[in-house]
Amino acid sequence: MSLLSLLQPATLFQMTPPDRPSRPSPLQSLLGTSPRPDSPQGERPEGAEGESWRADSLSRSRHSRLDVEISRPAEDFDEEKAATLCAGVTRGLLGDFAPALLLLPGTERRRAQALIAYAHTLFDFARQHGVEGERLAQINRWEFTLEAALSGQPVGQPIFLRMARENERRRWPVDALDELAAGARRRALRRQPATVADAEVDALSLGRAVAAALLEKSLNAEIDGLASALVRLWSLQHLGDEVDRRRCPLPASEVAEVADGEPGQWDRSQLLASARRECERLRGRFLKAPRGLADLPPGYRRAAVFSLLAALRLLTEIEDADRDLLASPPRLGLGSRIGFLVRARWFGW
Repeated sequence: MSLLSLLQPATLFQMTPPDRPSRPSPLQSLLGTSPRPDSPQGERPEGAEGESWRADSLSRSRHSRLDVEISRPAEDFDEEKAATLCAGVTRGLLGDFAPALLLLPGTERRRAQALIAYAHTLFDFARQHGVEGERLAQINRWEFTLEAALSGQPVGQPIFLRMARENERRRWPVDALDELAAGARRRALRRQPATVADAEVDALSLGRAVAAALLEKSLNAEIDGLASALVRLWSLQHLGDEVDRRRCPLPASEVAEVADGEPGQWDRSQLLASARRECERLRGRFLKAPRGLADLPPGYRRAAVFSLLAALRLLTEIEDADRDLLASPPRLGLGSRIGFLVRARWFGW
C-alpha cells in the first residue's frame, strides 16, 4: 500500500465509545476526546494535586507574579505514579495527535511521554505572566534540576524521575535538551514572532529538538519540515487560548497589535486571515513529508503517518470560512482517530 493512497479521502466509520472502566486502557485514554482546557495551564493529569506535577510550578491565578507563588511539592519517588502523570500530561497536550503514540513500542512510548511532559512544562514557564526575568529564572531552574537528576542526584518529582530513568536506559542527547531550553528562552522574550521566517525558525527548532532527542540522529529535510509544520498546526488549533493569554504564534508582519489597545491585543479579522495563509504554507510541507518517512524506524514511521493524516484533516477544517477558529477550533472525532490509526498501522514498505 502506498502512502499516497492513504492520503486520499476515505469514508471513516463512527463508533460509540464503550463505558469507561475504572482503569482505562492506553487505547481508550489515547483515543478519548481532549476538550479545550478551561485553565490556561492546560489539562491537569488525573490525581495531580494543585500544580505539583510541575515541581517548581505556580499555584496562582493567571495574573499573579511568579516569584511570590513558587512552591515546592513533597518529593515522591513512585515510578508508576510518575509514568501515569507523564502520560496524562502528554495526552492533554497532544490532543488529536495523542493516538500516534499507540504506534510506538511501549518503551519508546514511555520515553516520548517523559520528554513531552518535560518540554511542555519548560515552554509553559515561557508563556507565564510576569516580567521576563521571572520567566527566564523558572526556565533555568527547570533545566538545572533536570541536569541534577540526569547526573544521578535523587529528585523526587515525577517528570524528572521519568527523565532520569529513561536516561539510564538510553542517554538523552545533550544538544537536543539544550536546544529545547534555548527555544523556551526565546519564547519567553517575545509574545509574537516578527516575521513568517521567524515563526518558521522557532517551530523548526522545537520540532527538530524533540525529534533528535527521541531518535538520536539527524533527520532529512522532509521530516524536519513535517515536525515544524506539526508544531505550527498545533499553534493554530490553540490560537484562541494563546490570544487569551496575550500571545500570538502568527507573525507581526501579518497581524499587528492593535495600535490604540493594551499590549497583547490583535484584530480578530487579521488573525483569521493570517491563520488561513498559514494553512496554505503548511499544506506544502505536509505534502512533501512522505518522501522522507523511509528514514524513520517502523514505529515512528507509523506515528508520523497518523500525524500526517490527522494534520491534513485538521488543516482542511481550519480553512473552512464558516469556522470561528478562535472560539471553536477543529477536533477529530473518535471515528476519525480510529480510522487514521488503522490506516497508519497497516502502512508499510
